[in-house]
Amino acid sequence: MVLLKKSRFSFIILILSLLLVSGCSSEPQNGKETDSTPVTLQKIKITQPNFLEAWLPIYVANEKGYFAEEGLEIEFVTVMGGHNVRAAVIAGEAEFGHTGYEQVASTFEQGKGCKMIMTTTEKHPWSYFVGKDIEGIADLKGKNIDGGLEGSSYRSFARAVVQFGGLDPDKDVQFVNIPRGSEIVALEKGEVHGALGADSNTVHLLNKNFKQIVNMIDDADHKAVVGSDTYPLFVIMVSDEYIESSPEQIQSFTNATVKGMNFIRENDAETIKETIAPLFTHVDKDILGEYIKIISPALSTDGYVSEEGHAVAIKYAMDVGFIKNPVEMKNIVDHTFLDKAHHK
Repeated sequence: MVLLKKSRFSFIILILSLLLVSGCSSEPQNGKETDSTPVTLQKIKITQPNFLEAWLPIYVANEKGYFAEEGLEIEFVTVMGGHNVRAAVIAGEAEFGHTGYEQVASTFEQGKGCKMIMTTTEKHPWSYFVGKDIEGIADLKGKNIDGGLEGSSYRSFARAVVQFGGLDPDKDVQFVNIPRGSEIVALEKGEVHGALGADSNTVHLLNKNFKQIVNMIDDADHKAVVGSDTYPLFVIMVSDEYIESSPEQIQSFTNATVKGMNFIRENDAETIKETIAPLFTHVDKDILGEYIKIISPALSTDGYVSEEGHAVAIKYAMDVGFIKNPVEMKNIVDHTFLDKAHHK
């Protein structure tokens, strides 16, 4: 009887020991080891003139965690004007720059090594609006008009609009830089007689029934103003020095952005709006959703710059005086990172 009790006691001790060992094991039930070591993300900076919906793939990639999946942590730094974006990239103050095609061409012409690794737009996405006393571009002669900062992509577009209307941008109008978001007040007060529709403010201007004299989303207007069906306005810029020193980081960035492009292609405006809303708290969510619907046809689905797109962007940059001489595509466009990202 005593032997039986000892056997039962030993059996209970054995079971408890097995349970304890199992509970303390580093292997979960699926047999895979767990690693509690925190992942250290590489911090990188993206400098930009503002949060603009034309760079949607980057914002989607950030909010969906695609950059983190690639080992990157993004900091967005906003500066005044595209010329300051490219200056920050060349100086190494930011790894990536959200800027315009002509900005990269101009930087190269100044002898500074740089490349755009992708475009986020297939077409030029902007509009131009006029005050209610203006019928057409010719009526802007002698008037103050919104043109952004000198040397900015805003100014390039405003000059192109004026030229399209048969006016001389250097003699017939006076460009004024008004803050983004103040277009309606400036038009209503007569401080300017023409205003850029360059982001979600486009929806506000349309809702106020201001006349849209140029709408680049419209195929006919696009062709008439820039002479092409395509225009890679919004691009991602890096320095040649950064390509040389950190190609792995650029590849990780590109991989994440391509995922963002795929997400945009596969989802509707409402889903995209909800995804990026945390970065666009300065924009009413309904307005943001409406503008995403407007701009979506202009977005690039793969990031590639075409030969035609390059040619028209260079011609445009020369027409408005942004650069003096043609720039070869191979000197300012590097698709190698996109090629790898699309073939992963």
